[in-house]
Amino acid sequence: MSCVSCCTINFTINCTVLPYASSTLAAEVSLLFLYALCEAIRLYTGNKGNLTETAFPMIVFLLLTLPMIMAYVFNMIFQTYVLHLDAIMSYIGIGFCGLEFILGIVALIQFSRSDLTP
Repeated sequence: MSCVSCCTINFTINCTVLPYASSTLAAEVSLLFLYALCEAIRLYTGNKGNLTETAFPMIVFLLLTLPMIMAYVFNMIFQTYVLHLDAIMSYIGIGFCGLEFILGIVALIQFSRSDLTP
């Protein structure tokens, strides 16, 4: 969630300093809110699935990881103004999402194995 916070702070600074067209600004703010909402839901379901050791929240967590990676790629490449800080935070976010995806698959396999053994 800290990557989302840093990106939000950086975007707020960009909006006040750099010139944006009003339609572009509205679209990017909307995407930023969707990005933050998706990240919050993803982390909540991952935490809930890990604590309860159930498969469904972990599957939702894994499925929501893919849109988050796309949001980081958008933030890194397709945003109107991409600063070096944006690119660095996006690389870090993609790295963490990849690590969380791999660990989520490992946890999901462990949860399914524990369900099979009596």
